[in-house]
Amino acid sequence: MTASESVKTFLVTNSPYPCLCVLCQKTLSLGNDSLKPSLLTRHLERAHPEVKDKDLNFFKRKEEVLKKQRLDPSGRIFQQNSAVVQASYEVSLMIAKQKKAHTIGENLVLPAAKAMVRCVLGDESEKKLNSISLSNNTVQRRIEEMSLDIFQQVISEISMSESGFAIQLDESTDVTNCAQLLMFARYVGNEGIKEEFLMNAALEATTKGEDIFQVVDSFFKKHGLKWENLRGCTTDGAPAMLGRKSGFRARVMEVAPHVTFMHCMIHRFVLSCKVLPAELASVLSLVVKIVNHVKGSALNSRLFKLLCEDFDGNHSVLLFHTDVRWLSRGSVTKRIYELHGELLEFFQHSHKCEDFVTSLKDHYFMLNLAYLVDIFDALNMLNQSLQGRDVTVCGSIAKLKAFIAKLRLWRGNIQSDTLAMFSNVTEYIDQNPRSKTDKFTGLVTEHLMKMEEEINSYFPSLDGDEFVYLRNPFSTDAQVLQAGTGRQEELVEMQHDDSALHVYSEKNLCGFWFSMRNSYRQIAEPAIRALLVFPSTWLCESAFSVLLGIKSKYRSKLNTPEHDLRCAIAKVSPRISELVAKKQAHPSH
Repeated sequence: MTASESVKTFLVTNSPYPCLCVLCQKTLSLGNDSLKPSLLTRHLERAHPEVKDKDLNFFKRKEEVLKKQRLDPSGRIFQQNSAVVQASYEVSLMIAKQKKAHTIGENLVLPAAKAMVRCVLGDESEKKLNSISLSNNTVQRRIEEMSLDIFQQVISEISMSESGFAIQLDESTDVTNCAQLLMFARYVGNEGIKEEFLMNAALEATTKGEDIFQVVDSFFKKHGLKWENLRGCTTDGAPAMLGRKSGFRARVMEVAPHVTFMHCMIHRFVLSCKVLPAELASVLSLVVKIVNHVKGSALNSRLFKLLCEDFDGNHSVLLFHTDVRWLSRGSVTKRIYELHGELLEFFQHSHKCEDFVTSLKDHYFMLNLAYLVDIFDALNMLNQSLQGRDVTVCGSIAKLKAFIAKLRLWRGNIQSDTLAMFSNVTEYIDQNPRSKTDKFTGLVTEHLMKMEEEINSYFPSLDGDEFVYLRNPFSTDAQVLQAGTGRQEELVEMQHDDSALHVYSEKNLCGFWFSMRNSYRQIAEPAIRALLVFPSTWLCESAFSVLLGIKSKYRSKLNTPEHDLRCAIAKVSPRISELVAKKQAHPSH
């Protein structure tokens, strides 16, 4: 085929615009004379002499470039499809991260963007936004595609990890009473130890250990994950999870007996701290009754709020007490203690509240309440330190050991007639010197002793020293490691490596051992595998809160919240540029 025949073919047959030159975008007349080979050849030789001898593939490439362009009314090329599609993906990702309904794109985001562009840049710029697709179905597809891209990246990194991976999983019900199973994974990626969301599955019938195992086993088989690469599994204390005969743990141990199972350390800590002597329990019970009396009536709530505003208090409302919320007791008692004067004034002018008035005027009651505020505050601080990302088992154990040491220290201080470690108790005693009694100090000593016993019963392995070198390798005797494995020698070499000491002082445990895995593999690999085990199910608990925002009562019919959830909480970014390259803009939808 000659050059003129190639040009004629693309001008007449394939070009997106009739009689349009693929080189200069000049529109030729529609008459038959302009399509004569001689006239086409003359246009090619006069206008584009430098390409007159090019082959057919050259003109095909020019045609593809022309198809990807659009002309505005003035004839200027103003935007390519990729920019429009990329904008659609970026906005869809923002919608998912904010846990909003998919319809907000076309109902709010796009109209608002057009209004801002029109006011700032003019009408012509506003028209360019009409090509951005943000309909309900489009946003849903974009979120699903980005979610799958994130998932593929996570699965690929887990499959390539030589150190294996660990999981944490938990089950709860959503707003429609549908049982949702969430699972997170911790693994060694290219940049260090990572924690990523792995799965969200609906348990349509029962939620037994066998049901949970079947879901997880099917997920592993479908995506090529092997049980032998699983290092640890962390769950809550439900029988369906930790049952020895028919629970999830029993089924996992049949296929992977090497897996380290961990009962969520935060759950265990909360259970161990629920112990209270009878007198302190009665104080907490009365606090709950006070809250329920004030907040149980709309009129009482309004009157109490007005009273607090007249007193110019720091707070105007009380907080409900909820057993299932980890930090509830500390927040409730602290608010009651801070609003003691307002509550006393309120109950003195209310009917049938004599018991409340008597208790709030009783120094012994207020002294016990001040102690509950102080001890619950200490417990909440420890609870919060056990939460978050990148928390390790050895780090959590160290914090629990430190807290037990504090309990013993406090008991010793009480025997020395010192209560300075309890700030609210000290302040109240200074204001009311006669309130301090031997009965109170004995009660506090009893409570501290019971807490220590409960913590030791829920954490029997606190005295273990299995990975003593893991926490501080530079102050550990090499003889604690097994001889003949090469680990003793590597630990000695590391202890004399100044650069390793510098890295240890700058990074956390996970980052340090990841940095050492190439130089000191014999001791780094066991340390990394131990660090992979989740100490708690905090990620699942926080993800349930996000899921509650996504699948709310206004979006209760959302069948597959997994994609929205993954885009909302994932740390891995979707590869939007690669997704855009596979798409073409369709402004109609």
